[in-house]
Amino acid sequence: MEQEKKIIKELEARPVQTTAVHCDRILVPTDGSGQAFIAVQRAIELAKSTGAGITLLMTVDLNRNVAAFEQVSLSGYVPAELKIAAYQYLADLMHVVPPEVHAHVRVETGVPGETILDVAEEEESDLIVMGCRGFGTFRSLLLGSVSSYVLQHAACPVLVVKGMPPDWDDEDNFQVDIGEE
Repeated sequence: MEQEKKIIKELEARPVQTTAVHCDRILVPTDGSGQAFIAVQRAIELAKSTGAGITLLMTVDLNRNVAAFEQVSLSGYVPAELKIAAYQYLADLMHVVPPEVHAHVRVETGVPGETILDVAEEEESDLIVMGCRGFGTFRSLLLGSVSSYVLQHAACPVLVVKGMPPDWDDEDNFQVDIGEE
């Protein structure tokens, strides 16, 4: 007991070290889901408290949006509808960013996890804030998990945000149907 009191006194006598959080650039990848929307909200809160700027990123994933046989016929061409829809979604999303938070948007084409890491490196991001679908370990192994990939490979800290907006339905998720009239 006497030894514990001595240790406690020594700890109390030490000066408290404070470290300021340095965060100038926050990358916020979004796929238009409710989970990603919650991540945008958290990133805005962090940007307000640290003075950081935000990059809202949407990756056009041809594997998800264009059938394999259509990709071959496109010969590397990205359908304009995909990029236009992504820019429109991000423009709408910018309306939730308050004027005191500096933010800009980017649309890139590629595999989402790899693209997020490339953009984070290119923009020298201090933090990546992203949503998580919450499938769990087994299901994410089967389906692949962008947030898991980014967590494992990012050079900067990654904040994975869970949850959904209370009134969010699957119909609210961003979707693009190309080639249908």
